Amino acid sequence: MTPVVELTQLIPAWQTLQKIAPLGPILTEQDYLRTADILNLLIDEVRDDAEHPLFSLMGIVGELIESYEAGLEPSE
Repeated sequence: MTPVVELTQLIPAWQTLQKIAPLGPILTEQDYLRTADILNLLIDEVRDDAEHPLFSLMGIVGELIESYEAGLEPSE
């Protein structure tokens, strides 16, 4: 069976992305602010163009922020 992801290729790609746009779990306010800055840059560039090559990245970054914000909301 062919692997879904070739990890030997993924590692350098991820390391390169981390240098350009450090993304990962949002654990602190600083992480949140950095991730929000990245999302704002993506929104300014991509807008609502679903064909833009960064469209899916914008969605992923948005989901990271939504998850973090949901964890900050008080429980009812």
